[in-house]
Amino acid sequence: MLPAAAVALFTLIIAAIAVHAPPKAGEMGVVFAPWTSQGEAMGAVVAAGGRIVDSSRLSNVIVAYGLDEGFGERVRERGAWFTVAAIGLCAGVGGLS
Repeated sequence: MLPAAAVALFTLIIAAIAVHAPPKAGEMGVVFAPWTSQGEAMGAVVAAGGRIVDSSRLSNVIVAYGLDEGFGERVRERGAWFTVAAIGLCAGVGGLS
């Protein structure tokens, strides 16, 4: 029973990683430290060469559009913890109008 459970758990982990893996360029969620203000996060995204798409349910997560493959690395250099696919986790709260 244990080997089957281990295989099932491994499969679920790989599936979760595949679903939430960020694209090299395009729309993605950019996650900053919880104490980062939304203004600071947006400033870091813009300074890294990205465009703001939307806010998210959390003030430290910004939905951004990375114009090139180097965006993820540049935004991490400016304080982002990591980037994720903008599917589900980053559903906006009404937009930035």
